[in-house]
Amino acid sequence: MSYSTITPSIPNNYGLYAGQLYAFGASGGYNVTQGFSRIKERIPDLLTQYDVTDAIQLSFSARTLNSKLSIIKDSTNTRTVQAWYDNITDKLHYDSVKLCSCEFVNGINLNSIVSVGKLHNLYTDFQSCVLEYFGDPGGFASIFAGDQDFQVNGGVFDASALIQVLNSSTFNMQGSFVSDLSGDIVVNDINKHLEFVVDSNIFNNRNPSVHNWGVVDGFVAGDLVFVPTGFTITLSLDIETEIYSPVNNIGPDNLNAIRNRLNYTRGYVNRNTTYSLTNISQSTTLPILLILVDDTVDNYTNYGQSWNVSTATINYPNENWLNISLSSTGKYQTLISEAGNIFISNDSGHSWLQTFSYNNESVCNNVGISFTGMYQTTCNGHQVYVSSDYGNTWVLTFDGGTSNIFVSISLSGLHQTIVSSGDNLYRSSDYGMTWTPLDNDTELYNSIETFPTGGIALSYTGQYQTIVIEYIYISSDFGLTWTNVSNSNGFDERNWEGIAMSSDGKYQTAIENGGDVHISNDFGNSWIFVEDNALHDKNWQSVTVSATGQYQTVCEQNGNIYTSIDYGVTWTIVPDSSVSNKNWAVVTVSSDALYQVAIEQGAAGAVHVSQIFSPTNNPNAIQNCVCD
Repeated sequence: MSYSTITPSIPNNYGLYAGQLYAFGASGGYNVTQGFSRIKERIPDLLTQYDVTDAIQLSFSARTLNSKLSIIKDSTNTRTVQAWYDNITDKLHYDSVKLCSCEFVNGINLNSIVSVGKLHNLYTDFQSCVLEYFGDPGGFASIFAGDQDFQVNGGVFDASALIQVLNSSTFNMQGSFVSDLSGDIVVNDINKHLEFVVDSNIFNNRNPSVHNWGVVDGFVAGDLVFVPTGFTITLSLDIETEIYSPVNNIGPDNLNAIRNRLNYTRGYVNRNTTYSLTNISQSTTLPILLILVDDTVDNYTNYGQSWNVSTATINYPNENWLNISLSSTGKYQTLISEAGNIFISNDSGHSWLQTFSYNNESVCNNVGISFTGMYQTTCNGHQVYVSSDYGNTWVLTFDGGTSNIFVSISLSGLHQTIVSSGDNLYRSSDYGMTWTPLDNDTELYNSIETFPTGGIALSYTGQYQTIVIEYIYISSDFGLTWTNVSNSNGFDERNWEGIAMSSDGKYQTAIENGGDVHISNDFGNSWIFVEDNALHDKNWQSVTVSATGQYQTVCEQNGNIYTSIDYGVTWTIVPDSSVSNKNWAVVTVSSDALYQVAIEQGAAGAVHVSQIFSPTNNPNAIQNCVCD
């Protein structure tokens, strides 16, 4: 079959999809039960091609699914800036995506609903079922109160009704309750299917003249994901037990007579009705069609605006925290204290476990962590230890540093570089197991040997590296050769304190101790001074940058935290007074910018956490939801 003869999957003029269309096949589905106030007895005298026509059709962020594949793209959702991907096999590390119920609900709002599909007559069908049960008009209904008036939302099931059902915490239909949404959907064989859609352009959204599309680009706006059993809703009505004898309630017999109308399977839509003397329940299962879009319901305008003290770290009041590092999503975290004690977390900082200690104090203690959290490197100013099991066990691989050691590792963990101030630069291309020193006849070697402060950052592949010491040095060949770009940018000797870069290395931000903030948008070749009086002449302590480079945070010694949501061009001071005038040690952000941590120096220093995507910021969020 020639790809050129395949008809692409495109919507009609109203944005609806109908008929047999190509889509990513998925399994699983979500379930919810909507119940109603009991009708009481009257008191006497007192993919593959799928037919998507009947599906619930929802706009859903391609970025959300890509993040589950460990793919992060730029602000336009076009260029991949970070991915867990093997370019030799042309395969993504993950071959499936599971979207749990809370991630599903967090990703949609009223504007996301294109069509409720066959659910549009859900309530009117159930109301008719109730009336048939009681034999209205006439029948035995007269001995029960409320059956004639029974209705749900005026019989209307629309986008608003669906949002309410999905969000039980905000449900407000009078006299009703809704159970928590449960379940998940899974998209399998992603590598194979992505290869197909890239080659065939089946969704008419991967024009090769626009971009050199590949599996590494993941999901794209316009892709379709079809879940045959995507949504099951059960309407349940309790009926009070009749006190009359003999019993007048012949409702089960009434419904049994029309059971073929109540129970059916038509295409992907299935309905099943059960009934007894005390209950009527009707379950409807129908597909979900996710129409992937570039938009997202995440509210990044709240980036870094509010902070809370980590309650888990309060359990260790005697630790003087110095540094923390996060995996790409923030799930895996590693903390190190001045005493050299290392604590790890595998649940986004909710709980901690000490796994290692240097058994000696050092103000140079720091730690770096890979994309997944599997590979970690720590140093104390003289020694370097590495871990390949998420920080549970550690192996000494370097012993001989002279003072401060700054460490940075690529997101895969394969490439690592350390700067040992007063000593040399060392590179590793085997996860930190062996180290190669820089030739001592280079300019960079002389700077490192003579200057006490500095910083280093690596891109996610390790190809792009930047070191700030007295000058700014950049490398585009995994640290083999280095170029001083300070002179070409008009910099004299500076007390550079830190450097951070986007995952692809394009966007970089450097800070001075007692100076200013500088940004680069061309892989560190040229630098721009941030002209903001609020940022001038600060004792900057730490800088961190999201994977795309769009979201950035800096903090100052005995000062405040500042954030940027436009690649470091403009900055605002964090208005949360709880993080004002603190003696900050370090700040770090997850790749997706949804989670960041800042640490205070000193014995009484706390660990502060800021999150964007939380129930307090998103009214659609499900409370206390934990996903795999």
